[in-house]
Amino acid sequence: YFLAWVYTYSGGYIQTFLRLLNLEVPRTYQPLLPFVGLLLAGVLIYLVGTVAENYLGRRLLHSLERSLLLFPIVRDIYKAVQQITHTLFGHQEVKFSRAAVIEYPRRGLYTLCFVVQPVDGRLPPLPEGYTAVLVPTSPVPASGMVILVPTEEVIPLEISVEDALKYVVSAGFLLPEKPSGSLTSLPQKAGPSA
Repeated sequence: YFLAWVYTYSGGYIQTFLRLLNLEVPRTYQPLLPFVGLLLAGVLIYLVGTVAENYLGRRLLHSLERSLLLFPIVRDIYKAVQQITHTLFGHQEVKFSRAAVIEYPRRGLYTLCFVVQPVDGRLPPLPEGYTAVLVPTSPVPASGMVILVPTEEVIPLEISVEDALKYVVSAGFLLPEKPSGSLTSLPQKAGPSA
């Protein structure tokens, strides 16, 4: 809508401006004036964006952030959202220590996960020895969920995190290569005795 308005009215504005400078546009170039107006609008938008991003935008965002931090509930929500966006959009690099499996959602079923970090008593109700793992969803691994699992129940895999991500994103179609070393074996289910 904005571009249509610029295209429609820019020719007249440019001609008026040129008349103020005692300049005349030849008739053969008059049909091109709306395109010149679009070009000038694009340059103007770019310049305003650059100035706002470099100086005005930073000051405005800083003022807005200070205002948000004045309110206790809003401050807590804002800080949490800020941490998440910094993590997801590149201000803070996310690294999983390794790919693993856990017995989830019930005994006998195994789910691929990524080891995030040991919890180590940072969540008071949990005793020592728990690990935070991300159970990814396919095909968008970032939309998974974090589960706190006893560390001894996390079964490490001998595949790279990248191969495990490919496996998740491909919905299980791209199986990782077999590693040359021995795999950690999954616990064997006791069968009925004969």
